[in-house]
Amino acid sequence: MEALNDRITRYLMKRLRRHAVMTVYERAAGAGLLDTQLAGHVVGQVTGDEQHGRVWRVGERARHELTGVPVLDRAIVERIMRKGRASLVTRAGHHGSERFRDVEAKDRFDFDLPTEPVPAARHKARGKNARDPDTAGGANPTPDIGFAYIAGLLRDELPPPNPVHVAVCLLVSRAVAASASTSAAWRAALAMPAPFVLLKAPVKRFEICLAMMLEDGLIVPFRTALEDVLYGNPLSGRYRQHTVPGERRLKTLSGRAVTPENEKLLRRKLRHALTNEPAPVLLIDETVPALTPVVTETADHVFECEGLDCAMIAELLHLCVGVAPKDSLRLMDDMAFDPEGLSLDDIALAVRPGRSARDTLSVLAMLAEQSALNEGNEDEQTVSRDNSHRKSGSTGGGEKAKAPPETGDLELIQPVPEAGGQDMKAATQTARSTDRILRVETLCGYGAAREWALDLKADLSLWRTGDLGWDQMSTRLLLSGPPGTGKTTFARALCNTLEVPLLVTSVAHWLEPGYLGDVLKRMSAVFTVAEKNAPAILFIDEIDNIGRRQTEGTRSYDDYWTSMINRLLELLDGTAKSQGVIVVGATNLADRIDPALLRSGRLETHVRIPLPDLETLTGIFAHHLGADLEAVLASAPAAAGKSRLRPPPARNGRPLRRKSPVAPDTDQGPRHD
Repeated sequence: MEALNDRITRYLMKRLRRHAVMTVYERAAGAGLLDTQLAGHVVGQVTGDEQHGRVWRVGERARHELTGVPVLDRAIVERIMRKGRASLVTRAGHHGSERFRDVEAKDRFDFDLPTEPVPAARHKARGKNARDPDTAGGANPTPDIGFAYIAGLLRDELPPPNPVHVAVCLLVSRAVAASASTSAAWRAALAMPAPFVLLKAPVKRFEICLAMMLEDGLIVPFRTALEDVLYGNPLSGRYRQHTVPGERRLKTLSGRAVTPENEKLLRRKLRHALTNEPAPVLLIDETVPALTPVVTETADHVFECEGLDCAMIAELLHLCVGVAPKDSLRLMDDMAFDPEGLSLDDIALAVRPGRSARDTLSVLAMLAEQSALNEGNEDEQTVSRDNSHRKSGSTGGGEKAKAPPETGDLELIQPVPEAGGQDMKAATQTARSTDRILRVETLCGYGAAREWALDLKADLSLWRTGDLGWDQMSTRLLLSGPPGTGKTTFARALCNTLEVPLLVTSVAHWLEPGYLGDVLKRMSAVFTVAEKNAPAILFIDEIDNIGRRQTEGTRSYDDYWTSMINRLLELLDGTAKSQGVIVVGATNLADRIDPALLRSGRLETHVRIPLPDLETLTGIFAHHLGADLEAVLASAPAAAGKSRLRPPPARNGRPLRRKSPVAPDTDQGPRHD
């Protein structure tokens, strides 16, 4: 009896074969050799699509250009199909004697079945455009040019198997066969209305390649519309402009996205996927370590394999290039070939048409060695970064310190030490703004924010002596106002006033990695750095970019943004329980911030900074000009009595215009007053 692994492999290879045949048929239809239409099943014809009922017929171009002579018609079909696109396969042995036994394919989807010869009368036709004697003089097409005849001629246009697709099929079949001892076990898994299935194959790029094959209908006999459980974008990474009739919903999860950090979010999303909108859930995992028990112990079925090995590489070469498995295994033994570390990208680079088995294995060995070296270098760089971070963290100096790599190369800004006596007076009176120290005490136009900062300075002194608890202090502030009102300047001045480090970040900086898991890690890393440098100020610029949760589906990928807001709420609550972290947020649009972020214990103090009035502008100029203020005012030109900035008021509804003291040059054309 055939093994389960072989049965699944044979089925998946037939799926790939059928897809290749349909692709050739579509190309032939574009060239005019075939016609297609959407209709029900018709006896004696081929239905090309299960959902649409696509029917293929012989096209008019084939009826009028083909001769009925197989040798000649092969060249005609080759020329027509190659027009605008070169054929993907190497042809050999097409031109021989007229005794060549040609095709009348009985299986429309299998070009390799035994064929029958064309009647001898057809081999006696002369010329490329020869016609049957009964129809040569008229307009009727050759009667023997049927679909089976065209299908046989098209087999030379069939592309070679895609090695990546074949590798994915082998991994899937081995995983299912290794975990389901009998065919009844995996049939029971498929029969469930909405199963939760974990499919693990530790090979890089397995997740995205399998997702794309599911969308294209290469694994199951229908196309699927992928919906990611955690994120809005599908696992395949493709942008879907429209839905395809007949496709079925499949919810997916990426093993790389299942991390301990988002375990709470994962539980909530899985509950919604399995109960609120029931649909099959497929978790595709390409990682080596085991996933969290939240998914491994709750999945209905777990299918996993060990990844690529020599036996699978030998079977891959047999299916793609026709090399006997025993020959490939013998070459691997001679080369001491080790496939560990190979990715599906490496398979695509190595398994190429016309390349021998020895050359293919040599390329695979080189790629595996390079992958091992790259992984080793990455590990060394990680250790080096960790050691350098430990060393820099132990110095305690007043210079700028590099944050950990998870934060995206942020820098901690240390406060400028306050000078005393004559030095302080000189620093305050210097005329150069670059030499002046920003402090909240010397800023103008901040109103309640300035009072909040001065109160915090006094409370911070009491906290350092142990006379005041951190939970009794107001350490959260939201600054809002139009652009250019000095929100970032206030944060830098607060750093110098409180004499604590300043960590500047923004929501845009958090979003740089793109993937939700990496974004959440960066958010957590920033807060961790602030806690390690406590007491410190964490300044979050453009915090309104994180948005609100009550959007009712009006914003794309609402789940993505909701996850970010929930993580920020957790971080704010967690930091509130810790000691020494002052959080200041800045925004131009305070009404776009989720109300939960403005509640007590979070960004509870909200100060709106208006545009500066005349008194504030005077104070700003005085701060930046310093001792040069009087000299600048004295250098202002005297006001001219006759100078006007605008024309005089209108009289009787007609505006008065001043005449130019100099007559216009006539060569410059007429005036347009």
